[in-house]
Amino acid sequence: MAGFDATDALDDLFGGGNTYASGAGAAVGTRTEAILDGPAPTDSIEAVLRLAEGLPSLDDVRAVDDNDTSELTEVEQHQKEQTENVISTALAAGDAAVWVIAQGLERAAKGRWWRSTHGSLGAYVEAKIGRSAVYGRQLRRNAPLALETAHKTGTVPKPSHVKATIKTEEKYGREAAVTLYEVVRDVSSELGDHPTADSLMAVHKSLPHQLPTEPDQKREVIEQATRRILGVGDSASIEAPSFESESNKSASIEALGDDGCDTTGEPTGGTETSDGADDDIQDAEIIPEHLVTLKDAVKTLNALNRAVTKDVFAQAAADPADAAEYEKVRQAIITKTTAIRNKALHAPKG
Repeated sequence: MAGFDATDALDDLFGGGNTYASGAGAAVGTRTEAILDGPAPTDSIEAVLRLAEGLPSLDDVRAVDDNDTSELTEVEQHQKEQTENVISTALAAGDAAVWVIAQGLERAAKGRWWRSTHGSLGAYVEAKIGRSAVYGRQLRRNAPLALETAHKTGTVPKPSHVKATIKTEEKYGREAAVTLYEVVRDVSSELGDHPTADSLMAVHKSLPHQLPTEPDQKREVIEQATRRILGVGDSASIEAPSFESESNKSASIEALGDDGCDTTGEPTGGTETSDGADDDIQDAEIIPEHLVTLKDAVKTLNALNRAVTKDVFAQAAADPADAAEYEKVRQAIITKTTAIRNKALHAPKG
C-alpha cells in the first residue's frame, strides 16, 4: 500500500502499544500521554486518506453491463479483494476514532473544561461532537470495555456491539464480555458474516446464570452457546431466537442500537410432508428482475426442503465408511443455508 501500513495507523489512533487497563478510570488515565504525544490532527487525517492509495486505479476497473452476471475474472477478483481490504481498514479506523473521542470526553468531564464556555457538560458534548449528552455518556461508560476488547482481540468493536457486551460485563465480568465478543466474531466469520449487536445480545441472553471461573471452561460454555444461537455445528438449535434487525453499523459516531436475536440450524418453510403448494410465492403479472430472482430462490429452497428430509440425513449417516464425507456435507449445508438466512435477515425490510 505504497509504504503505508494501516495497522500502524490504527496503533497511532490508540497511541501505540501501551497496555489497556481494566478499570474505567485507569483505562482512560493510561491513554493520556499516548494521545497527547500522538500524531498531529492533520497527520492522522492524512494517514486515513492515504488508505485510498491502496485502491486499484479507477481507470483499470473494467466497466460491466448491468445485465452481466458472469463470474469475476482473476483480475477482477484481485481488485475486489484489494478494495475490500481498504474499505475494512477505513471502517476500523472510524471505529477506533470513536473510542478516541470517548477518551477525550472523559478528560473534559473530569477537568470540567466546559465550565467557562458552556452551561453543562451535555451542552459541551453536543457542541464538540454533534451528538446528545446521553450518547456522550454512553461512549465514556463503554470505552474501557471497547479498548480492552480491541487490545485483546485485535478488532475494534463498534459502539452498538459494546452496548450489547457491556451487559455481559455487568453480569459476568469483563473477561467474559471480551471472550463473548471474540467468540461471536470468530463463529460469525465461519459463516462468512460479521458479529452484530443482535447476535451478541442473543448469545448473552442464552448464557447460564453463572459461568465457570476457569477461563478455558468459560470460553467453552460461551462458544457452545454461540454455535447453538448462530446455528453452527452440533450445538445448533432448530428453535433459536430470530434476529429482527441488522445492528452491525460502523462507527462514524453511529447511534448505539437496540437489541434483538435469532437463528435456525436447518431451513424452514413447510413441513416434510407438505406438497409445497402453500409454500410457493405466487407470481405477479409484472415483477422486477431482482424480485424474480428472490422468488426463484424461494421455490428452489422449498424443493430442497422437501427433498432433504430427516430420513435422508439418517440414511446418509448410517454407513460408518462414509462418516467423514457425510459430516463434511452436513456442515456445508448448515453453513450455506445459514449464510442465505443471514443475508435475508440483514436485508432492508419492505
